Parts: sequence; C-alpha cells; structure tokens
Amino acid sequence: MNWMERPNRPEPGARLCALGDIPDCGALEVQFGDGSENFRVLLLRRGERVWTYLNFCPHFSLPLNYQPQTFLVLDDAVVCAHHTAFFNLSDGRCTDGPCVGNSLTALPHHRVGDEIRFGAAPAVSP
Repeated sequence: MNWMERPNRPEPGARLCALGDIPDCGALEVQFGDGSENFRVLLLRRGERVWTYLNFCPHFSLPLNYQPQTFLVLDDAVVCAHHTAFFNLSDGRCTDGPCVGNSLTALPHHRVGDEIRFGAAPAVSP
C-alpha cells in the first residue's frame, strides 16, 4: 500500500517535532492515529540532517523498534529490532539482512525554523 493511501496520515504541514526532540545520531517515532491503523513516522538525525521514513520494515511489515522510542542506530544505519536488517539512513535501502535490496518508505518533510513538518515545503510566491 502506498503511504499516501494509509489511514491517519498527517496533513501536509503538520508538525512532527522540533529538531532537538530527535537525539543526535539517533531516532524518534511520531504516531498519528491509534491502534493498528496508526501512521508511524520514523525520524533519524545526524547533526542538522534529518531523514523521515514510514516506520515499517519491508521484510515482515513490523515497526523497526521493539519498544516505544527504542531504536538501534549504528554508524549510518538503523537496524530492525525484529530481523536485524540494516537500512541506510540516507536512502532507506536495506544493505544487510533478510530484505537486502528493499527499502524503507521515504516520507516528505521540511523544516520551518527548528521544527520538522510533514510534507514537501510549501511553494514560495514570487
């Protein structure tokens, strides 16, 4: 299922978090909705760089964390707690583990000051 078809996806411009809420060299999850139909956004950070993905392992359709806000980030990869699949921070591609060649689903985001917002940055009028 395409991420745009998932229930409870946030509206464009919805606040995800402040940059400082994401541990440097770590991860944060933000959820929209409740129960099994929630929309789980994974935010990864290295300094000022932020990447956002759907928190959904392509190997077995589970979130990458096994407990709330508990992610394993090693060097330039986030690791699925259930299957030990390694995903590049920069492009979400699986480089080791049971789903090599698959990728996390990238989500659009933009910054407004120190806030991370969902969706592409709004167009600036001339």
